Amino acid sequence: MKKLLIISTISLLFISCNKDIDLNNPDVDLFVEQLKAGTYDNYEKGEKGENLWLLMPNFDGSHIAALIEKAKDTTHIADFPTNPISSRMPHPQGRDYFILGECLLWTVEGIRNGSGFGSLDPFLIDASLDEPERGRGLTGTEILIVRDLYKNWWDSFKNDDWESENPFGSSTFRWF
Repeated sequence: MKKLLIISTISLLFISCNKDIDLNNPDVDLFVEQLKAGTYDNYEKGEKGENLWLLMPNFDGSHIAALIEKAKDTTHIADFPTNPISSRMPHPQGRDYFILGECLLWTVEGIRNGSGFGSLDPFLIDASLDEPERGRGLTGTEILIVRDLYKNWWDSFKNDDWESENPFGSSTFRWF
């Protein structure tokens, strides 16, 4: 009985341990898992150790295919690493959450454009719409359309000059 208790305790310790993401060698699956669970907590720290903003892992071209694959998920998430130079709300008008797939595509855009961030804020708009409709962002269905644009872009240019090719093509979708 004592052995069973010890084995059970050790098993629980391994199961309950939250893995840390190595920001310099990130794992897309772990990143997405933590975002969905609300446990991603890699913060830039202030002088007194206070949390300032979530840090974006250092994703690169080798992560693009996995990020696009995971972008099929339109789960609503509470937190996501945003561009620290933006002073605006990181959500479209009338929305107080992020959409996982949209954020993952924004991450891909940040890799493509070389800045680490897709734009100032991680949400998509349809540039053909007038304000204020444009400011409401896209629906989950529209985000999946954009995901297909990114998938087609990657499939077409992954072995070529993918950094200079615009995934949106002639569509009216844009990053805010």
